[in-house]
Amino acid sequence: MIYIFTALKCEGEPLRLFEKDDLKVIVTGVGKTNMAFALGRTFPEGSTRRSLVNDIVINIGCCCAKSLQGVYLINKITDQASSRDFYPDMLRVTGIKEAALITTDTLVTEPEEDVLYDMEASSFYETASRLLSPDRIITLKIVSDSGNTDGITTSYITSLVNDHIDQIGEVIAVLRSGMTEREDEADIELIYTMLHATEAMKVQLDELINYARLTDADINKLISEEINSICEDKELTKAQGKEVLKRVRDKLTS
Repeated sequence: MIYIFTALKCEGEPLRLFEKDDLKVIVTGVGKTNMAFALGRTFPEGSTRRSLVNDIVINIGCCCAKSLQGVYLINKITDQASSRDFYPDMLRVTGIKEAALITTDTLVTEPEEDVLYDMEASSFYETASRLLSPDRIITLKIVSDSGNTDGITTSYITSLVNDHIDQIGEVIAVLRSGMTEREDEADIELIYTMLHATEAMKVQLDELINYARLTDADINKLISEEINSICEDKELTKAQGKEVLKRVRDKLTS
């Protein structure tokens, strides 16, 4: 499932044309608290990283910038209040320009050069990352103003989102194409068994499997190679299963 979160109704309405059984648009309200609450309310109580391994969340909304224009895929989010930085995984080829973003608690009237500003993204990323891996948390921002909000109306925002609807649609198409249902469930269960995977290891394996799909890596080949290098024809111990997992992760992310 893909969930699109927007702060404003006027941002979300144009995006409803993408709504199907696999995509839902959610309007959160402005600010970090509203965003965190909406994310928490979206996922069922008791959700885990494993139960949501095929879900993707996207924050789409407007931002301000001094000289930048257009729509941007965010590659770094800084929360101004806490000075914390968040780095989404930029694994998918979308064709969208990338930029850094600063999330503030109040409207910015004097933005710095080459930086975007909003009021929700850091909360969106921080909250979502408790249940989803970084490659499944996407932030898209459209520049609406340079710090002066005079004349910024709801109709203007809706028109602005519509102006970039084709680019947004291309990103959603990329995300949909990568959403593989667990058709290979039997193979995955076999891997769990071979590695004596604990619940924590299963979470890590699920995320590595999705990561491998995005990078066109052969996860089964990698796992088989590491198993053979450790014990050849013998059955793995639990400790060896953890070592295989570590080696595969290191190879995929190096």
